[in-house]
Amino acid sequence: MTTGPGVSAAVERWPLVGRADIARRAVELLRRSSAVMVTGEAGLGKSRLARVVLDRCGTGGALVARTAATASPVAPPAVAALLTDAGAGSSLAEAPSGAAAARALRALAGGRPTVLGVDDADRLTPADAALVHELAERTGAGLLLTARPDAGAGPPWWQRRPVVDLPLRPLPLRATAALLTGALGGPVDGMTVRGLWRAARGNPLVLRRLVGVGLTCGRLVAVRDVWSWRGAVGDPRRWRDLTAVDAEPLPDGGAEVLEYLAVAGPLPEAVLRAVVAGPALDALVSAGRVVRTTGAAGTVLRPAHPLQVEGVLPSVGSLRRRRLFRDLVRAADPADGDRSRGPLQAWWRLEAAEPVPPATLLAAAGAALGTGRPALAARLARHVPGRDGALLHAEALVALGRAGEAERILCRLCLDRPDDPRAAATRVLNLFWGLSRTDEAAAEVERARQLLPRPDGSVELTIAAQAVALFTGGAGAPVDARGGGPLIRDVAEALETYLLTFRGRPGQVCAERDPEPAPAVWTAVRMSTQACQAYALVLTGRLREGLALARRHYVGALRRSSVEEATVAAHTVGVAEWWSGRPARALPALREAYALADERTPFPVRVFIAGQYAVCLAALGEVDRAGRILAAIDDRVAPGSTLCDRVELDRVLVLAYGGRHAHAADRADRLADRYLAAGRLTTGVECAYLHVRLAPARSAAAVRRLRDAAARCDSPLFDLFAEHAEALLRGRAAPLLRVADRFDALGYHGFALEAAAAAAHGPAAPAAANRARQRAAERCAGHAPPWLPSPTASARLTAREREVCELAAAGLRNGEIAQRLGISVRTVGNLLQLSYTKLAIGSRRHLAERLALAPLAAGGG
Repeated sequence: MTTGPGVSAAVERWPLVGRADIARRAVELLRRSSAVMVTGEAGLGKSRLARVVLDRCGTGGALVARTAATASPVAPPAVAALLTDAGAGSSLAEAPSGAAAARALRALAGGRPTVLGVDDADRLTPADAALVHELAERTGAGLLLTARPDAGAGPPWWQRRPVVDLPLRPLPLRATAALLTGALGGPVDGMTVRGLWRAARGNPLVLRRLVGVGLTCGRLVAVRDVWSWRGAVGDPRRWRDLTAVDAEPLPDGGAEVLEYLAVAGPLPEAVLRAVVAGPALDALVSAGRVVRTTGAAGTVLRPAHPLQVEGVLPSVGSLRRRRLFRDLVRAADPADGDRSRGPLQAWWRLEAAEPVPPATLLAAAGAALGTGRPALAARLARHVPGRDGALLHAEALVALGRAGEAERILCRLCLDRPDDPRAAATRVLNLFWGLSRTDEAAAEVERARQLLPRPDGSVELTIAAQAVALFTGGAGAPVDARGGGPLIRDVAEALETYLLTFRGRPGQVCAERDPEPAPAVWTAVRMSTQACQAYALVLTGRLREGLALARRHYVGALRRSSVEEATVAAHTVGVAEWWSGRPARALPALREAYALADERTPFPVRVFIAGQYAVCLAALGEVDRAGRILAAIDDRVAPGSTLCDRVELDRVLVLAYGGRHAHAADRADRLADRYLAAGRLTTGVECAYLHVRLAPARSAAAVRRLRDAAARCDSPLFDLFAEHAEALLRGRAAPLLRVADRFDALGYHGFALEAAAAAAHGPAAPAAANRARQRAAERCAGHAPPWLPSPTASARLTAREREVCELAAAGLRNGEIAQRLGISVRTVGNLLQLSYTKLAIGSRRHLAERLALAPLAAGGG
């Protein structure tokens, strides 16, 4: 990835993206001596495209002469510039005639085709226009012109020769992503791509200037190999550049519209129309610079992107700001005065320096939080004196992911009133889900339980304790959240969905949960609930539905400019792609989620994101890097917690992708027992299934365990896992092919490939098995897990021999291997000697190399 000073150089070398078809068409037409007109607004890249086209014509053998029209009285005429560029003598170029210029060009071409290029042709003088036309006619040259789209028909000579118009359009979103990736030298997160695309409206020149301002101000930064628009603000004066780069001026009254949106944020359309000129507002909406959205609260107008109003704020002084809010108050204040108690109106009155009773502010803040507007709730609650205002302020900060600020308030509140269950519960959630301080969260639960007169009677504390216990040592049945606050209700819904999903009831989640729930109070937690719903679809065999739902959530998060939602949704998209057996397609989404995850992302979700990203890297060959990521997770997860088991599963997968199949199978076996014994059936099934895939010939007991566990769940996909395991154990091609076909039809192409590869293994494999394997490999985009059966030397080892060799290569002594596998030390020695003979090596020093094992990841011994 480009970093440091090289970034500026990369932006200067702005790549040409999204114009390949037009460039190819132009070159084809010019080779046939046609006249081509490239039209487009300023900044769309007409001149750049013309240079590329003319360069290609020159590379193809044509004589190319180019110039740019100019209105300057001291510049040479266009035809003179063309002749000079082509290499004609200076005396001829000083006063060219049509005939003489044509003779000179034909002589220079020497039989080669000729192409003439004129940039800004709509600015040619009549005399130059006539000469260019005559020159092209006499030489039979191809003619490439660029012009503004409002140039009309142009000079009369343009009609005498047919001209093919190739209009340039603003770049679409996908091309903008490719352009930014090429300019910055690395991937750019979807939120940043969409925001810059909307701010620039697809104009490459505006986009380049925005990127330059972002780099200068420190807003556009590389985080974990992904470029994101965030970071330090930098020099506020630079933000004025953002309004100056727009290719189109603001309509009359447009600046005032942006002032209201800059200071007040999204506004009801009726209110905004009451304070600004209607034509200016309509013009901004038509141009896409102000966006209209309609929901339960009515029609709201917002800037297309925060960048469009960032430059306005420095010019709005305190007096002007106060007057703007007074206008909003008057526009929204009905005759009966009822709406003055609403959250927005209460905030406007505060900003307008009008008195608002504390009780009104407190009620408005509570209403704002309860309807999913925590930012507004925080603004209001911080003006409410006393404990109630402070607690509501802290809850709003927790919902916003500002865990550090919330902890300072909550710590003080819990010290002042240790018997307040609401404050204690909020602090527990913030310590664990926000600050990753698991031990302190558990200690706060115990402290509150000892101090509260009836701890079991507190809904808030019960749910907060369960949120911690779920990831540190198990949790009981879901708790009814009625009677709890809005924050608690979001957490309770997330816990219930998580419990059902991972305790073997993903089918129930699919049947009972609304995939598009009401607006969230704690956005990141609610998005985690939605992620579970998409994952439940994947776990029940409805992979395509789960992927489609995850993508809808991701696009919705981008439209709402919600980083918290985009982080979790990107991870869910990556997980669904992973289950399809295509890690290369999963990587961009997982990498983006890993880059965006911060304290606003619930702590357990951060662990899931990092672990899945590490596994995907290992599947694509970056085992060492995957190990470093897992080692970093170990430093943050409390020993003995259920999150440790989740990281252990990720480590098992990294070991398997590193070539240590038997070692991974052994650890998957033990992990499956732990999960199933604890009632965490879903991941238990996943571990048991991984175990039999890595060691299919080990025993029928492993297959029975998987079948029994699958029967305790409500997922038809788990039953298919069990069928696959039984077919692997028997080793017969026909059942394996039936399983492969079913996996393939459902979209689980990786599992289909494993079943087909097992069916195709051996000298008597049917031709249909090889065809099925090839088809599945193509749908996996060339990816194949390293444990697929192959005719290599190491494949001749028995499952037990390979297991002993892998453990020996990991550094275990014969006695340790014997204890691990439950066999005698003598048997270990005999198996190693047999393996050395098969592998043609003399000692264990060469085992890792001969078996093509990757180094052990940190913590993977």
